[in-house]
Amino acid sequence: MGKQPVVADPNVVMLYNQGQVYSRSKLSERGDICDWFSFHPKTLVQATRPFDPTVDERWDNPFRFSHGPSDPETYLLQRLAIQHVRHSKRPDTLFVEETMLAVLERVLRNTYHLNNKMPSKRPDTRQAHIELVEAAKAYIATRFDEPLTVDNIAEATFSSPFHLCRIFRQQTGKTIHHYLNQVRLKASLEYIAEPGTSLTDIGLALGYTSHSHFTKAFRKAFGAPPSTLRANPSGSQIREMSKILTV
Repeated sequence: MGKQPVVADPNVVMLYNQGQVYSRSKLSERGDICDWFSFHPKTLVQATRPFDPTVDERWDNPFRFSHGPSDPETYLLQRLAIQHVRHSKRPDTLFVEETMLAVLERVLRNTYHLNNKMPSKRPDTRQAHIELVEAAKAYIATRFDEPLTVDNIAEATFSSPFHLCRIFRQQTGKTIHHYLNQVRLKASLEYIAEPGTSLTDIGLALGYTSHSHFTKAFRKAFGAPPSTLRANPSGSQIREMSKILTV
């Protein structure tokens, strides 16, 4: 609490230290869809040490950052573990534990990589840039299934298209288009795992122009078409998909 607010959309992984106090507020009418994972303090220290040797001095506070980026491979690994637990009568504990340790390592690597690339700025300038990007993320999080344009987002955040694109790329390491696409694709995983809705309808509902457009973007991000995950979201198929994402 008392720190910079963060828009926790599917492109973001929140990092909480044990006993940390935080507050949450409603952003979207869709509600808050998230999964929580906890790790033993010793595991967190061991995982963080390659990126930050000073972690050995603060076992009770291993996370220096409040959040980090979630790339498609990391997000899919996490969803595969969740779907395995949900759909398996006897979940494979080793598979789940090993998968989530891989997720932890990837999240930490991505987080430190992004923060080490951040250019140094005056505190007031950096704060203004953070607020601009978070405002853009909030706009995207509530309208990702609409046909958005840079002008739309810039107008909503009281910025110019050029300035917004430049600062967004500096702060996130992604273009706005790429960021929006990742939100859409990660949201699609929630629908694909549930039967009853056609893949074409899912793609169109998320802003893609056709089934082929959706399938192409999904395959590029996750290494397999959406029909592969829809066919069998548990058991051996999950193991095969997980091989695509070798850590």
